[in-house]
Amino acid sequence: MGKKAIGIDLGGTAIKGAIIDENGICGGVTRVPTEAEGGGRRIMDNILSLIGKLAESGGGAGEFIGVGIGTPGFVDADGVILNGGANLPGWTGMQVYAPIAERFGLRASAANDVTSVALAELMFGAGRGVQNMVCFALGTGVGGGIVTNGRLYKGGHGMAGEIGHIVVETDGEPCPCGQRGCVERYASATGIVKAAVDFAKSEGCKSDFAKLVHENPGEVTSKLVYEYVAKNDELALKVHERACDMLGRAVGIIINTFSPDRVVLGGGVMMAGSVVLEAVKKYAARHCWPEIFKLCEIVPAQMGEDSGVLGAGALALEEFG
Repeated sequence: MGKKAIGIDLGGTAIKGAIIDENGICGGVTRVPTEAEGGGRRIMDNILSLIGKLAESGGGAGEFIGVGIGTPGFVDADGVILNGGANLPGWTGMQVYAPIAERFGLRASAANDVTSVALAELMFGAGRGVQNMVCFALGTGVGGGIVTNGRLYKGGHGMAGEIGHIVVETDGEPCPCGQRGCVERYASATGIVKAAVDFAKSEGCKSDFAKLVHENPGEVTSKLVYEYVAKNDELALKVHERACDMLGRAVGIIINTFSPDRVVLGGGVMMAGSVVLEAVKKYAARHCWPEIFKLCEIVPAQMGEDSGVLGAGALALEEFG
């Protein structure tokens, strides 16, 4: 029988857990409330309860090689949460490895929830068959993960993979991280919506989408932008081209820096499909050394809504397998 791990994906409202083996999820995903309002101790208790349920359903804790956890924020080498997120009060500073070892006798590994998605793609999705890969997750923000020699690269302090904060425009849009011009401010769903509203005010577009944005700016979404891109709307196309140019710059920087075999683009923005993928390829080629660029594939992610729990389980399979 193959090795099994327990994967835990911690979210602001729910904690997802599953038994993971080399083929993916075994027996489905289990969810329990996070109860974040109860503080860090309550969150940890709910994680332990979920691990217990999954362990029991899989024949007991002794049947598992370990537990992997994807969490907001970062995790230091000792298992202490760093910067655990505003929607998880009391989570920063929590120790997560020791309680799992004490309760179940299992080793644990944890990483940023978005970063660990790269491992899900490596082991089960678009990264299969390669050893060096970078994954971009384009959602409300831009996150990602770096895989080198078949292993997730966490960096010296567990904080590697913040590729959403690659600066792509000098003195550009201010970012909450304290920098200006981060790719997250342009290529995330949030950045795309802001650009649509800003461009509608300043670019003098008279298109159907521009009129809609002027009349109902609060109803604009990145999905709506791409509905109008499909109609060749002037404003929507300007927003799309800027977002993909900025993302292409970040991808080019990553390719020059790491020379990965594959760059994987995932997240909600990629629901727009090939129109984003092809534009990013076009712009990345302009911001990358050609000899390195031609050795790297840029492909869409394959994992869906369960990528977080798959990535968490993959953490344990990678580290303890």
